[in-house]
Amino acid sequence: MNSLSCVEKNDTVIRLSLNKDFKEFCFDQVFDGQSKQEDVYESTAFSLVESVAEGYNGTIFAYGQTGAGKTWTMVGMPQDEQLKGIIPRTFTHLFNITQSG
Repeated sequence: MNSLSCVEKNDTVIRLSLNKDFKEFCFDQVFDGQSKQEDVYESTAFSLVESVAEGYNGTIFAYGQTGAGKTWTMVGMPQDEQLKGIIPRTFTHLFNITQSG
């Protein structure tokens, strides 16, 4: 196909282009469809889970358009170490903390 991408990203910015106009959106972290579940967990939830284990409250709020990947990010494939999402990784993380402490 001879189509052009209208979306560019780096670690913290998404840039949408249409002809010569563009809009940039800045975030703490940006992931795309090639991102690994482990990288998403390490960047977003790991420190939160550590804090919860120390007695603090923590919340992960998944918000977005239908079909954007919220369920995949949160659950993934729990039996697959590479593809499991934030929730099963959190359970494993908490279990490991309680076993070592």
